[in-house]
Amino acid sequence: MERISCCQSCTSLGQDIKMASTIPVTIDFSGGAEFLVKAKVQKVQIPADSTLRDVLKFVRDNLVTDVHRMNMLLNEDASEVAHGVITLINDTDTGLLSEYDTTIEAGDTITFVSTLHGG
Repeated sequence: MERISCCQSCTSLGQDIKMASTIPVTIDFSGGAEFLVKAKVQKVQIPADSTLRDVLKFVRDNLVTDVHRMNMLLNEDASEVAHGVITLINDTDTGLLSEYDTTIEAGDTITFVSTLHGG
């Protein structure tokens, strides 16, 4: 964890602020999910110790633009994806991993694919 001082006064008093380290990841939306967010593919920084569940909350808080239809991507509290959304980490279905408890690593690609189509 990087340590910085907020100002010269704090430096002289030895009061440092701890800055959480972050990692770069790519978040990809497809199958219609891309219409609910800012862009189909997004390169973002997330906290280094994030799990997939943390990424869901990050998506809700930072990337979703259509909050009225967010339920098509995430459940109400953003603890799980909505029914019909497949989640992949580096092209591997998260159901084959530790699902929502899977730890995200630097450089990972998290993909959300909506399998529901209107008709």
